[in-house]
Amino acid sequence: MVDTPGGGRNLSPVKAERRPAIAQITDIVELLSTTPLFGSLDPVDVARIAQIAIPLDMAAHQTVFNQGDAGDRMYIILSGRVTINVNIAEGEAITLGTLTRGEPFGEIALFDPHSRTATVVTLEPCRFVAIHRDAFLAMLSQHPHVAVGLLQIMARRFRANSELLNDALYSNVTTRLAQLLRSMATAYGKHTSWGLEITVTFTAKELGNIAGLPETVVDAHMRHWQKRGLITVHRGCITLRDPDELVPERLL
Repeated sequence: MVDTPGGGRNLSPVKAERRPAIAQITDIVELLSTTPLFGSLDPVDVARIAQIAIPLDMAAHQTVFNQGDAGDRMYIILSGRVTINVNIAEGEAITLGTLTRGEPFGEIALFDPHSRTATVVTLEPCRFVAIHRDAFLAMLSQHPHVAVGLLQIMARRFRANSELLNDALYSNVTTRLAQLLRSMATAYGKHTSWGLEITVTFTAKELGNIAGLPETVVDAHMRHWQKRGLITVHRGCITLRDPDELVPERLL
């Protein structure tokens, strides 16, 4: 889960925030319903969250927030694309991925006021909806059952991320990469006619950075699995045709 929401000093390119019009509320409800964090909630509760969401716009190549900034909101992309970067040393950063319409980032800031764990930059003109922590917590205090539902969703995602970390530490190369894809599909996947699609885009280099594997090794495995019909890759999106086939006993 990428920690994010915007510290104030990086939001100068953003147009004035405004409460959504009635016509926009329906669009925001639909958008929230597709996100991993809110998608499993009751539609009535999703509508409550939509009421406190604020649309905002940013130009291309602007920083939404920097790693280390204080966070007070999460974002969901209405249109456009952003890149997620993490500084690993002074002057050195890695790109974790690119997010596009319907994808959220900065969810941790809704619950934890500590600093951002990544830098987010717009790749093109973007429109977001932002959910501020204070408004969100006020809504939860009035409807505590929503908090219970969110805790269950976050627990599932935490479990998937924990499995991802364990796999990266202890598995062999093939198993490690396969389990990485399965864990990402569990945390960020959506079912399509082609299979279980990981909605966050990754290059072979980015997958290698996460799994601790050389890019060439990742690329070779991905091409082999595509030939076997286990996965498809379209515009950077990886789809697991049948996740049950992407297990060690069937790959080794």
